Amino acid sequence: MRYQLPRGYRRYLLGLAMLALLCIAATVTVFFVPVQKQQPQAQYLLKDNAGRLALYTPDGTGPLAQYDVYTRLLPEPDCLALQQGVSIYTEAELQQKLEDYGL
Repeated sequence: MRYQLPRGYRRYLLGLAMLALLCIAATVTVFFVPVQKQQPQAQYLLKDNAGRLALYTPDGTGPLAQYDVYTRLLPEPDCLALQQGVSIYTEAELQQKLEDYGL
């Protein structure tokens, strides 16, 4: 004599198996898909302006201020970075960079 499952039991087991697969897929997604971090928005841009240090808006318009720091007197890596533009994210970082450049 063959044992027969109660009515609706197969559907219940199938639903349970589908739920388990869904949980496994969600776990894999959460743990293995990298989360993209949002970059903070730059407030200023420090650049070389005719051989002197100048402060610009993040999109490069300006200068907002020009400082008595001659970029040709700075170390070469700093000089090259200022030709490309150095992004500044906070007022404290701006003050620190200005002090680093000798202001």
